[in-house]
Amino acid sequence: MRCLRFTFALLCVLLPQAFASPAARAVDVLAAAVLGPGDQPYGIATIELPLANPIIGEAPRPLTVSSDSGRVFYPVSEDVEVRIIPPSERPVPPPGNGRLLGRLGKLLREITDTDAPTSQIVARRATFLFKGATPFRVRLADGLGDVGVYELKPTRDAAVFGASMARWWQTYADNAKQQIDAGDYPPWVESYLVAMLSGRTGNPLPTWFTETKDQGDPLLATLKYLGGAEAVTQEVFRRTAAGLTDVNLPAEQQYDASELVGLPEGPKWQNAVLGPIDEDVVTEPIASRVPPECFYLRFGEFNNYLWFLDLAQEYGGDVGRMVKLRGTEVQATARFQRQISVKINQLSRSLGPTVVLDQAVIGRDLFTSDGATMGVIMKSANAFLLRSSLSSDRSNRARSDDAVSLKTVTIAGREVSFLSSADNSVRSFLAEDDGYFLITNSETLVRRFFEVGQSGESLAATDSFRLSRSLVPTSRDDTIFAYFSPEMLQRLVSPEYLIELRRRSSAQSDVALVHLARLAATAEGVVAENGDSLGVDELIEKGFLPLSFGNRSDGSGVISVGDRVIDTLRGVRGTFLPIADVNIESVTREEYDWYTRIAREYSERFPQLDPIIVALRRDDVPGDDTMERISIHAEIAPLTPEKYGKWAKQLGPPTSVAMRFAPDDIVAVQAHVASAQIGPPTHLFAGIKDTYPPAPDQFEGILKTYWALRELPAYLGAWPQPGALDRLPLGLGRGRPVGPGMSKLIGGLYRYTGGGFSVLSFQPEILNSTLPFLEATDVGQPATVRGRIGSLLGSQLEGWVNNELYQNAAQASRAGAEFLNQFSEQLHVGPEQAIENVTQVLGVPLQCPLGGQYEYDQVEKRWRSTAWNGNEPLAVPPADYVAPLLNWFRGGTFTMTQYSDRLVADVEITVARGAVP
Repeated sequence: MRCLRFTFALLCVLLPQAFASPAARAVDVLAAAVLGPGDQPYGIATIELPLANPIIGEAPRPLTVSSDSGRVFYPVSEDVEVRIIPPSERPVPPPGNGRLLGRLGKLLREITDTDAPTSQIVARRATFLFKGATPFRVRLADGLGDVGVYELKPTRDAAVFGASMARWWQTYADNAKQQIDAGDYPPWVESYLVAMLSGRTGNPLPTWFTETKDQGDPLLATLKYLGGAEAVTQEVFRRTAAGLTDVNLPAEQQYDASELVGLPEGPKWQNAVLGPIDEDVVTEPIASRVPPECFYLRFGEFNNYLWFLDLAQEYGGDVGRMVKLRGTEVQATARFQRQISVKINQLSRSLGPTVVLDQAVIGRDLFTSDGATMGVIMKSANAFLLRSSLSSDRSNRARSDDAVSLKTVTIAGREVSFLSSADNSVRSFLAEDDGYFLITNSETLVRRFFEVGQSGESLAATDSFRLSRSLVPTSRDDTIFAYFSPEMLQRLVSPEYLIELRRRSSAQSDVALVHLARLAATAEGVVAENGDSLGVDELIEKGFLPLSFGNRSDGSGVISVGDRVIDTLRGVRGTFLPIADVNIESVTREEYDWYTRIAREYSERFPQLDPIIVALRRDDVPGDDTMERISIHAEIAPLTPEKYGKWAKQLGPPTSVAMRFAPDDIVAVQAHVASAQIGPPTHLFAGIKDTYPPAPDQFEGILKTYWALRELPAYLGAWPQPGALDRLPLGLGRGRPVGPGMSKLIGGLYRYTGGGFSVLSFQPEILNSTLPFLEATDVGQPATVRGRIGSLLGSQLEGWVNNELYQNAAQASRAGAEFLNQFSEQLHVGPEQAIENVTQVLGVPLQCPLGGQYEYDQVEKRWRSTAWNGNEPLAVPPADYVAPLLNWFRGGTFTMTQYSDRLVADVEITVARGAVP
């Protein structure tokens, strides 16, 4: 047992006063508290519990550390594991008494039981920082009860302190990374604690913390920024939290942050070559009031707009909730409605169809998570009634909230109603012109609305929009018609947009960091003389924020208003000042060079941005009033396939040939491809029978993938026969004949060849049951890719999908509860304030992905979810659990067609009517 003991030069060993957990009962307890050098703000302590009976299999709950003294900080729990020596590595026992037979049995179990544990827990250890040099008591618990209370007497030993600190830091950083990987929420807390503690203790930042993912293709990096990729925002947050500015770079890569230069030039765009446009093409009147640099989301009838709002409201403002619940609530739709002060009440529901002829959402971007540049434009049927209704709502809003003001401002020489609050959480312009009304959060959109009305240079007047309406005419009467113009897409890549996107990522980080630094300082008892929370300067001075914090080239910063932290230029998170209203006159040299590389790549590789058209229509399903059919038609036109890489080049020409699949194929897909490996244009197709497929983790690694595919009742085929298998050396593709047209290949794969078909499957019975149905038929409608998914309701695949989505949600739910546990423990936040404080830090509420509510168990002193059955989510979905996707999805089909000048996709989904109001 000597190797299991934690040895210190000066060791204080005390027995616990009480044990409440049999699993944690120790042979003896080793405990020590060591003070650091004079400039080190913390001491470090370790309590190790060797176990009388090693734990094999599932790991016990982490140890938690608490102290009434308030001197214990940043604890971390770890289990000491040792390898289980397998029977094959143990000495051969002497013969007699069945010992050899027993060893043989153990060897057989070792060979056959590949999932057997390979290690065992022999001790449990808690390590934590502390302040002060006097003795103090700590309490250890493990979720089942108290493990013990220990009195620690700090001693001083530099060597022991250094070794203990290094081990604590390694474990602390590893645990933070594991929690980040498991969670489904912004990892601000874990990242901040690692950055802050690295600076205050002198420990190096871990490799994963400083790695960057922005060092590859500039175009891909741009798409990440535009898409709000979490990897980008996390990287910006980590660098900001740790103060990793360019001064940390090698001398030759450093920039003078005080050197400001003018805006760099944007990409050299080229106009697309458009095909012939029908001179008689019809465009809707409302499009004539939309600036061409805006996206355009038209609803037509007011009832279509209500349908969209109801759908978004049903899923909490996040349509992604139709598939799965995230670890945080997005609330984007509701937040935008509150910002522009548009409330769809029962009166407006009844009056809307009589006062609104047409309606559309327009804007320059869709960055709804932090403040988009958007607005709602309406063509009135009765301008007086619409004006009266909107004005009344705005006046009531201003009267009901002292923080909101209503005034008249002048924009482009016109009077405009402006409803606003100082933090931008309410920012609503109401403009009227010639029977059209615009409600928006952007002053720039108001100005452009008036300019377009005067000049006639609107979206409807552009050739690309007129082409889109010739391809997707207004006569289709779509529920929603969406158009993303080339001008809008190009503006997203402009220097004003990308540089401000980069800056607002830092602004979001600063807001979260101030909240976290306040909590950390309060937890350590570091407060202002009057007892209030420290200001930003004091937090920097005390080491809770990096020295470089708040050094911004645009002169903006953060200020505190009560418990809130607000960006001085952009306002409160979630409703930042629209990017279109941010005026950028100068940039740093680093920003200039960063953007110039991006602009150069677009000029050389992507000089044209193709417009995107999406049309959605909902229809009743004949004969079934419980179902509704949603049809989605999307086009990229005009299209330059060469820009989209090798995948676009490998697709074959459109063809009206479609495969007829077996009726019991619940998933079927085909593609017309052409490549050097396959040969001439060929139809590749695949089908999967209704089954309970292998779990995704069974496809990890070549060997696991092979065994998983053997169990999957599926087949892969080609028509006409490509001959690629036949060209393999040594006749490996032909295999050994086992029947008419059937051969068995190496590895147990069966192949049928005949009638121009070549079909593969690991299961010959799948081939035999499928072949009678396979047929290449002419359906008259050309396409490049086709597919269908049958209704999952009542199928075996439904159970598999439900289980996989449940397992994903259960892991995220468990991670969310553990996050709350760590948040409370690491930052000394009581359970009654934890949820509120987490919302302040993350900027959005935390939610349980299983649909439950997080609550604090006063008995076990841990967070859990009401969706759990006890202390953990069930290993399998409970009988009443239905994944969000399965509530409404009842099957669908899709096609994708690549022409020489456009890309067309059509999706048709049958949904349960109750899920789509």
